[in-house]
Amino acid sequence: MIRFWCFQENLSDQTLPNRENYRLKVHIYADEITVDGDRLKAKAYDETDRQEIIIYSKIKNLQEKKFWENNRDNLLCVVNGDLGKPQRPTNFNQFNVRKYFLTQSITNQLNLSSFEKIGKWEPQIFFEKISDRIHFFRKSAIDYFDSMPSPLAEYAKALIIGDVESCFYDQYPGISDLGLIHLFSISGFQVTYFFVFFKEKFQKNVFSQGTFSHIDCSCNTSFFVFSDSVQSLIRPIIAAELSLFASYFNLRVEKEKIWSFSLATGLLLSPMLLLNLGGQLSYLLSFSLMFIAHLKPFKQGLLMSSVTIPIILNSKFTWHFLSMPANFFSIPIFGIVIMPLIGLAVVLHPFWTQAVCFINYLVALFADLIEMISKIPGKIVFGKMEDYLVIPLVCLILLSFDQRKKIRNFSLMAIATAFTASFCFIHFPMNGEFSAFDIGQGDSLLLRTPLNQKTILIDTGGKVALPQEEWQISKTSSNQAKSIIINYLQSKGINRLDFLLLTHGDMDHVGNAKYLFSSIKIKHLIVPLGMTKTNSFRREIKPYLGKTDVIEVTNQVQIRNFPFRILHPFKSGSAVNEDSIALFAKVGNLNVLTAGDLPQEGEREIASRYPDLKIDLLKFGHHGSKTSSNINVLNHWQVKYGIISAGRHNRYGHPKKETLETISRLKIRAFNTQTNGMIRFVYNNDKSYFQTFTKDFNDSD
Repeated sequence: MIRFWCFQENLSDQTLPNRENYRLKVHIYADEITVDGDRLKAKAYDETDRQEIIIYSKIKNLQEKKFWENNRDNLLCVVNGDLGKPQRPTNFNQFNVRKYFLTQSITNQLNLSSFEKIGKWEPQIFFEKISDRIHFFRKSAIDYFDSMPSPLAEYAKALIIGDVESCFYDQYPGISDLGLIHLFSISGFQVTYFFVFFKEKFQKNVFSQGTFSHIDCSCNTSFFVFSDSVQSLIRPIIAAELSLFASYFNLRVEKEKIWSFSLATGLLLSPMLLLNLGGQLSYLLSFSLMFIAHLKPFKQGLLMSSVTIPIILNSKFTWHFLSMPANFFSIPIFGIVIMPLIGLAVVLHPFWTQAVCFINYLVALFADLIEMISKIPGKIVFGKMEDYLVIPLVCLILLSFDQRKKIRNFSLMAIATAFTASFCFIHFPMNGEFSAFDIGQGDSLLLRTPLNQKTILIDTGGKVALPQEEWQISKTSSNQAKSIIINYLQSKGINRLDFLLLTHGDMDHVGNAKYLFSSIKIKHLIVPLGMTKTNSFRREIKPYLGKTDVIEVTNQVQIRNFPFRILHPFKSGSAVNEDSIALFAKVGNLNVLTAGDLPQEGEREIASRYPDLKIDLLKFGHHGSKTSSNINVLNHWQVKYGIISAGRHNRYGHPKKETLETISRLKIRAFNTQTNGMIRFVYNNDKSYFQTFTKDFNDSD
């Protein structure tokens, strides 16, 4: 606890305040530079403040890209950019990037960086020289693996040196869906594998016990350093070193003491080790291994798979029923087939291309098999397991494999009760909600009625895709639909949408739709009449529809079981702002209106056609632009509350000064995703309230 407190104080002290056009002198190791399309990311070491910092930069031309890709030197650079803290979440249940970087002792990042000077870094002291050589050889290994065919190259980098590209799990989503990530993260699996392999091959025939212990101890340490000192290796390396020490001196050290010592030492070295998923799973699985000796192989695999479920559901929200058998069979396949084949390919690559291609074919078959299994129906969207349930459930799962029958029976009953109650509470909530996602410069709204009877998503957000040359195209794209919308839906136990409504055809309203269609079942798609004839619909929507039913609407169309009343458009159009769909509904105790980017003229037409319309909650049109939100119409509607959905520091200046003056003059209580993050109106039969992710978002926080 003292170490953790000191660590937190140190993080606070090393955090630099936000600054624009900040100039830094840093050294960057070649193996910690990532080039993806026209984007560069690097972990740099600040020469002044002596801390790690993440640098993001945009590559200007193909020549510059080739320089970074072909660079083999560790560099000393002068870089200029906007200094800030790592991105923090602004939506409920969104992954916390800032918290992740804090576990790595990184508190700042430099955005939109430009490199003023670039030169070769010349280390001055002994340890810097050692570090320089290690990173040089690691970069050489990365380049060597990259020269192999795919997927052999990606597997070799992930399994041997812990270099997993950001696009790896996008290319092979089945690994994540089946819970096989631990096999592709440098961890105790690799340490144990190499230890057993070298022991079988060399100790009996070549080295004595003492000599082997010295060699293995040195290899473990070298492996840890060469793998970029990843946190997931701390536990297995410490445990392996302690076991070797005890073996060398013929001491009998209980496995419980080895585990406890590795935990204590790990927390001293990295105090936030247990605040990330990898650290939690590493120590939990190794803890479980101490209690499976009395179990048969099938039950051993069952325990190792089931004990992680509460932690997975708390962070990932989904679970595939085939993850248990997939883990049970994949681990021996990795040990017996995949790892030896990859090792053989690494050795043969310079000499025997045909053999390496054959090995790559076998690895590709294995990768395809994982993807095929993951697509078998059986993925359960459970929802977010509450924090307070995780540790009790883990303990109960361990006790359910106890040798005493009464304890097993009690534990199984308690587990079944907890999981059933949690599932019902998540999937059949008494509350409903009308929410605005913080999707940046765009719109995306969710209506979820009590008991999840109806789920309606209005617009998806998205970004305008500018024309790019081939060298600028990234392997990975920023997928807001997956990281924000689908992530939130799954956290609420929602695995399908009854209706997806696209108010009009602008990319900031429909750009993420294609990702939704490929990730979640959508029963009905509602669009304004005439939109299906537009180029944007043919390009962005039609190829991804599948079996989704498409409904074109005007104000004359009312849809069965659709909780909104359609007030606009009045005629067919071309899905531009003037054709935006306007929706009205009674949500809880509030009358709600949302109308996409509908201009003031459309608002006046609605007010004219529906003179008795009264609005309590308005989603301001066009992100708070002055082209919407007519003051006379809003006064006539007697608007009490408002939601503005706009991106931070957007180039359009939304919300406009005129709209903010209208809000002030009419005394409307307005919420803004720029300052409040995600906004929820939560309601049930008894009460209703607004809930925002942040009270007042500030970039300097």
